[in-house]
Amino acid sequence: MGRLQRIYYNAIFGGLGGLLGWLLFGQLVDPAWDWRTQALLGGLLIGAVIGSFVVSVEALLDRSLVRYARYAAVGVLLGGIGGLIGFYVGDWINYLIVSTVGSGGVTPAVAPLIVLARGFGWMLFGLALGVGEGIAARSSRKISYGVVGGCLGGFVGGVVFAILMLILSPGDSSYVWGQAIGLIVLGACIGSFTAAVEELFKPAAVKVLRGWQEGREYPIVKPVQVLGRDEGVDILLLRDMRVEKRHAQIRWENGRFLLVNTNAPAAATLVNEEPVADAVELHDGDRIQLGNIVLKFLMRAAKQKPGPRKSSAPPIARAVGPRSG
Repeated sequence: MGRLQRIYYNAIFGGLGGLLGWLLFGQLVDPAWDWRTQALLGGLLIGAVIGSFVVSVEALLDRSLVRYARYAAVGVLLGGIGGLIGFYVGDWINYLIVSTVGSGGVTPAVAPLIVLARGFGWMLFGLALGVGEGIAARSSRKISYGVVGGCLGGFVGGVVFAILMLILSPGDSSYVWGQAIGLIVLGACIGSFTAAVEELFKPAAVKVLRGWQEGREYPIVKPVQVLGRDEGVDILLLRDMRVEKRHAQIRWENGRFLLVNTNAPAAATLVNEEPVADAVELHDGDRIQLGNIVLKFLMRAAKQKPGPRKSSAPPIARAVGPRSG
């Protein structure tokens, strides 16, 4: 899964979350309730559902039940809280605007304020989801990417949602479908923007050239990322019994990236076809082989794009010191 594919999948899953959130909102929220109750319960439902989809995209693609349970739980919790706050804040500001400035109804002068208010409210929701993605992945850098992408996506999606609600008439079937489209766009925007920001700023990645999830890229966004078959690792490599459960680490230290062998056989841990018994520094384009799975190391800010170089494992291994289990 390349960069554009990752953004695409995030948008699809976010949109699905928005659609399901709309269905639950229609079934569980009574239109006869006052606006505060509708906003609080509706925001909670919509936020929790979209959050469960957006935050757990990586786990769903990995087909990892354990990882999905952890990611989805974080998404439901923070998404629900963010949706509750975002929906309520947006409705509350709209209520103030209409009851004061727009006492004569929604006029052309008031409409932009309502749109901005709704965008701001859903921006808070997007921020909560962005934080949730980082917490689920246990990455402070991913939190920062998520905050930027979530805020942008939430604002854009919220503006679209608000415009649809303004141009459609309450009570018509088009208004109901407009709500559905607005929430689908909201979920898709948050999902795609968070993925796009991470793809734009991630310092490095590994791409699967051969083996499980061939073609997929995994971002390197933590000081230490573990590769292996254990469902608790950061980069999951399944369907190859030569790969240990916690086979290796990619460490990001002082601007350098190191592949560290964590007690796996050196013959099953190669960089540019050279065995790695301890650790070796990685450069852009290096070919990593763990068991029978082949990865390519990619750096975002690589100054040049040479072909894979021959490993200089022994000097780096001495410089790094003893390996970490």
